[in-house]
Amino acid sequence: FIQYIAAVAIVEAIQSYGVGYENLPIKLKWPNDIYALDPTKPASSKTYVKIGGILSQCGYCDGSYQIVLGIGINAINPRPTTSISDLLPANASPLHLESLLARIVTRLESIHAQFRREGFSENLERRYYRHWLHTGQAISLEAEGGVRA
Repeated sequence: FIQYIAAVAIVEAIQSYGVGYENLPIKLKWPNDIYALDPTKPASSKTYVKIGGILSQCGYCDGSYQIVLGIGINAINPRPTTSISDLLPANASPLHLESLLARIVTRLESIHAQFRREGFSENLERRYYRHWLHTGQAISLEAEGGVRA
């Protein structure tokens, strides 16, 4: 569940960064992918582009578990894709990497502590689905050969 926890922490850290950040169209595609509404496309198209990702590796050594968590976010560089800075309204304060990192880490610590106390609680599940890219989307399953469910 560390990727779920990290994903929620990232989106909440970004959207709580300051005035103008609270409504940034940042979503979770999978537990390890962070997407944003593509500002180069009409908003009605609902086209999202990847702006970040999460990788985790777990191990067990000397009686304890260890997790290495890698988080990459396109925060201020407009290439190769959209960055958080590209999404900011004119009234938003500029994004500072150190401040964003501090917000992500403190949010991650807080959510991890909650997870250790409560597990994947209803509160954490609601927070995750609030940012889930595919909420409300109809899906169809298709098997090889075109059989649909």
